Amino acid sequence: MKQAEQILREHKIKVTPQRLAVYCVFGDTKGHFSAEEIFQRVKVRVPAISLGTVYAILQNFTEKRLLNEIKIDFDKSFYEKIDDDHHHFLCRRCKKILDVDMPPCATLQCKNVQGHAIESFQGYFYGVCKECQAKKKS
Repeated sequence: MKQAEQILREHKIKVTPQRLAVYCVFGDTKGHFSAEEIFQRVKVRVPAISLGTVYAILQNFTEKRLLNEIKIDFDKSFYEKIDDDHHHFLCRRCKKILDVDMPPCATLQCKNVQGHAIESFQGYFYGVCKECQAKKKS
């Protein structure tokens, strides 16, 4: 908890029980969570929190570059801790979001495109994951 408080302070985010609870959802594990999933997890620790407050905290964390907003699914956004730039894959069957590790192209490596500075990038791939493909074959 102390480490979470320190991270929030380093990002110039005022520490509150609600913000701490939202940040702690992400813990040390990688994951892609919708605001609704985060709300359900946080509500256990902070029963008085509203979904609107969770959305406001997520927006703040995204603006302060603590979290990354993933808009791979057109129905809702997902959030993950900011890590190295990487792409995402959405399985159209099970709706699972997977990180895709692949070397960036030359443009992304130099962080410049036609004189414009690239701060971050996200690529989205859509298809059927290997688990769903295996289920279909069986």
